[in-house]
Amino acid sequence: MNRPLLWGLIGALFWLASSPSRAQVYYVDLAAQPLNLPASAFAVEQVLDGRPNRAGIGTVHRGLNNIPQVAGLHPTVAAALTAYLQAQLPPGTADKPRLVLVIRQLQLAEEITALYEKASLELALDAYVHLPDGYHYALSASDFIEGKGMETTARHAPNLALALRHCLAQCQGINWAKSAEQPARSLAYLEQTGRLAEGTPVYPILVDSVRKKGYFPTFLAFRNNQPEVRPALLVEAVPRKAKGWEGTSEVKPYFATASGGKEYLRNAWGFSDGRQLYIFHHRHFVPLEKKNGTFGFVGFSGADPGAVSTGALVGGAIGGAIAAGATNDQPTPYTVNMVTGDISLFDDPGLVATPDTALLCIYRRAGTAGPPVQVLLNGKPLGELADNQFLTIPWTDKLHEPRLCLAGTPETCFGFLPEFGKTNYLRISRTPADASKPPLEQVTAKGGEFEIRQLKARAKSRGK
Repeated sequence: MNRPLLWGLIGALFWLASSPSRAQVYYVDLAAQPLNLPASAFAVEQVLDGRPNRAGIGTVHRGLNNIPQVAGLHPTVAAALTAYLQAQLPPGTADKPRLVLVIRQLQLAEEITALYEKASLELALDAYVHLPDGYHYALSASDFIEGKGMETTARHAPNLALALRHCLAQCQGINWAKSAEQPARSLAYLEQTGRLAEGTPVYPILVDSVRKKGYFPTFLAFRNNQPEVRPALLVEAVPRKAKGWEGTSEVKPYFATASGGKEYLRNAWGFSDGRQLYIFHHRHFVPLEKKNGTFGFVGFSGADPGAVSTGALVGGAIGGAIAAGATNDQPTPYTVNMVTGDISLFDDPGLVATPDTALLCIYRRAGTAGPPVQVLLNGKPLGELADNQFLTIPWTDKLHEPRLCLAGTPETCFGFLPEFGKTNYLRISRTPADASKPPLEQVTAKGGEFEIRQLKARAKSRGK
C-alpha cells in the first residue's frame, strides 16, 4: 500500500472512531459464554435489578483513539441475566429450590495505558429462596474480576460469566433450613432499589461519627476506624496547577520532629485529619467520600510516566498520540470495595445519556418532611425516597411514556414524554398526604442539575 493511501486510511479510521456513532451503547453479550457450574443444587427463577442507578453498567473504550462508550446488557440487566441463567441452569425437578437473585452491584471498567489495557468487573448480589409464604433471604455473594491484555473490551462477557459462576458457587452452600427461618418478603419488597443488602455488614468507618486524627497502616485498620494516633500529625496543602485539577490541593501529611523538621507520611493506606478521610493512591493522598454504602474518590489515572515515549517508539506518531491520551493524569473516579479493599476504576454511567436513552432522575428535596415515599414506574415499585435522596434510571421505550406514581392515599401519578439523549429531572415536592403542593413536577435541566448538586452537598456535610 502506498504511503498517501495508508495515511488516508488511518485518518479515515480516526474520523470514524470519533464520529457521533460513539454515543451508542455497547452491549455485553453473554450468549456464547458457558457458565460451567456443574450439578447445581438450585434453579434461578428470576433476576432483579436492585441497583440505585440502572443507567448502564460502566464504560468501555472503543476505536483507535479509545472513545468512552456506555456499556449495558440488552434489553435490561434483569431480563438479560434472567434469560442467560435460566438457559444455563435448567429448572430440573420440581422439588429443586428456586432462587431469586437481586443485583446490588454490577460495574465494569477499562484502564488504558501505553502497553496494555486492564478490564475490571465487580458483581454483588443477594439470593432469596422462594418458599410458599414468600421470599427468604439466603446469602449475599460478590466477586471482583480483573485482567490485562492488549484489547480488553471483549473480555467483559467472559468476566461477567466467571463472576456469575463464582457467586452462584457460593449459593451452592446455602443452608436451606436456616434460610426458611428468615422473614418472608414480597416480590415488591425485593424490587425496591437503593436498599442495602440484608447481609451487608456494617463497618465502623461507615457508621462511626467520631474520626480520630491519625493514619491507617492497612485497609483493615481503615475499615475498623482504628487509626494509629500520633498527636504531631499535620497536613501541608499546596494548590495544584495542572489542567483539570484547578481548585484542588496536593495534600502531604507529615509529623513534626523534635528538631523542627518534617517526617512525611509514607507506606500508609490513608489517614484522617480529624474531619476528612484520605486514601493514598498512585502516589497521591486524595479525599474519600461516602457513597451507597462504600467510599469513592477522584484520583489520578496513574499511567506509566514513560508511556508517551514508549508509545512513540512502538507505534510511531499514532502510538505516541494514543499513549499521550492515556497518560494525562486527568481526574478519574474510583470506588473502594469495602469487603476486599480492592480499588476499582468505575465511572458513573448515570451521567451519560445516549440518543437511544432518556435518563429519568427522580429526587426529593430537603425539607419535605415525612416518611419515605415509595415511587412506582408504570405500576412497578421503583424504590423509596426519603428526604434529600434521588434515583436515576434509563428509559428506552420510544413508543410509550413513563408513568411515575407516588404510593399513598390517594395515589398520585405523573406521565410525560421524556427527551431522549438527555437527563429528565422530576421533583417530589411533597408527601402524598400534603395537598398544598404538586406531588410530582418536571423541572428544567438547569434547575434539576442545581438541586441535585445541593442534595449531594447536604449529604456530604451530614456525613451520609
